[in-house]
Amino acid sequence: TFNLERLASVVTTEERDGVFIITFNRLEARNAINNLMTKELSDALDYWDKNDELRACVLTNNGHVFCAGSDLKELAEDAWEMPEGREKWGFAACTKRYFDKPLIAAVRGKALGGGVEIVAACDLAVASDESIFGLPEPRVGLTAAGGGTLLRLAQQIPMKFAMELLLVAEPISAQKANEWGLVNYVVPDDQVVDKAVELAKKIALGAPLSIKYSKKTVIESFGSNFIYPSPGWEVLEEYEKITRASEDAHEGDVAFAEKRKPVWTG
Repeated sequence: TFNLERLASVVTTEERDGVFIITFNRLEARNAINNLMTKELSDALDYWDKNDELRACVLTNNGHVFCAGSDLKELAEDAWEMPEGREKWGFAACTKRYFDKPLIAAVRGKALGGGVEIVAACDLAVASDESIFGLPEPRVGLTAAGGGTLLRLAQQIPMKFAMELLLVAEPISAQKANEWGLVNYVVPDDQVVDKAVELAKKIALGAPLSIKYSKKTVIESFGSNFIYPSPGWEVLEEYEKITRASEDAHEGDVAFAEKRKPVWTG
């Protein structure tokens, strides 16, 4: 069982109506991800991943910076390390790990470098109207590769927009991020988390297996030819068989006929 008291003040968690909220709280370092923060994020995400009652996770922040990327002091001292047994989880313990349930970014303030990488790793994103998004890595001789942004970004937004973020290395506004498709919604700062939780609650109206396999189908068939037959259709049909044969599919039919809310069992 996850013990919330084990967390230091760099990460806080909250359970709200079946939604797990993880808040970055390392304000003195602009929520830069260090070893301690990585350990606590990995613990919190693992707890959420294994808890069937928590249908979605919201990643958000205290302060005016969502995340400023990696802790450069630890990198300079070659002191960066991943928690034992979780070495392949990636930056912020989420960029290389796949989750069956949806991750939602709720960005308040600046998302820079690794902060954008976290947003790209999430399935949905809400941003404050005061937020900005930037990948400054080329200005310090690096590439935005730590969180897989070079793999994800051009699959999520048009190529030319991705190249502008990656090569020009100037931050863009939340409004432009929304126009480009990097975030789903832009709302006032005090409404960011509530909007993300609202999306999570709407996700929870769907059957767990339906959400799981809808997500897997999109990701595993991405880029596949939609003209039948193709590998993408094979993925879709394989997962459709699972959901169609599930108890929840029967429950959905019965609940509709009886004009009541379905009771999902997963």
